[in-house]
Amino acid sequence: MLTEDSPDVSLIPIGAAGGQSETIYLASTTDFFSPISLDPYNQGRIACANTLSDLYAIGAHRVDTMLMILSVSTKMEEEHRDIVTRKMIEGFNDACKEAGTKVSGGQTVFNPWPILGGCASTTLIEHEIIRADGLQSGDVLVLTKPLGSQIAANLALWLGDEEKWRKASAVIDLDTALQAVQKAEKGMMRLNRNAAKLMCRFGANGATDITGFGLLGHAKNLAAVQKAEVSIEIRKMPIIRGLLALESCVDANYQLSKGFSAETSGGLLVALPSLPSAQDFVAALQSPEFDGPEAEAWIVGEVVAGDRTARLAENCQVMEV
Repeated sequence: MLTEDSPDVSLIPIGAAGGQSETIYLASTTDFFSPISLDPYNQGRIACANTLSDLYAIGAHRVDTMLMILSVSTKMEEEHRDIVTRKMIEGFNDACKEAGTKVSGGQTVFNPWPILGGCASTTLIEHEIIRADGLQSGDVLVLTKPLGSQIAANLALWLGDEEKWRKASAVIDLDTALQAVQKAEKGMMRLNRNAAKLMCRFGANGATDITGFGLLGHAKNLAAVQKAEVSIEIRKMPIIRGLLALESCVDANYQLSKGFSAETSGGLLVALPSLPSAQDFVAALQSPEFDGPEAEAWIVGEVVAGDRTARLAENCQVMEV
């Protein structure tokens, strides 16, 4: 949660290195949640990626250590519980390896629901930190993952629920539904690590990760902490194909088209100093050196003079991807 003097993570000054004047900071973040994927291995990777994203939002692409927070289900049959728990841990550890870190400890408890997450930490010096409050009028906003993960996760459940699938199938066919679930899971499992590296390379003025408050909700939080008198205008919303039609026709109104649908392990919303730098950022992220061509990213808005608020533009383009 962004505050007036803090970004998405806890930043604690711990002194200066010998012979250096810059302050060293301990950056840490904690997150955990119940399953959003029906595949326990994927759930492990998503839980790790989601935990790390707050660090990535300040440009901290090197993570020193991860503590795992694990809740073992008391409601599952022992044989199933052991398989699910083992696969979640495997996925979490594999994502840690991809992130260049490892699990060095943690805590395990018993609970009716299986829960997984962690506490990630690293150290940085002042000039390595991309603070959230530096946006400038004219900055161009890039989003590094598509929207719709909450509805996609529920859609995976609706496919096995006759009554809810009957409602959903009135607006989405089976192939499109399966593709939407698969695309959402791939996105949630993808680390924002390379986006964090490129934020540093291209001089980002600030960023936040898109999770429980949705795109506009997090944009509002980001706008509220700015030093400059600016606002955020969202002009484009890339939504996973087929999900927009489901935002209110099954069991709730998810407000996806309004920018408030929750995301899990969502993309970074990055403020870059110019249109060319934003275009170069997107091109670099999609290059083989980084995430590759499957890693979609979009220019979605602009920072404008204003009163530290955020809004959808009147002609905001909602696009299926």
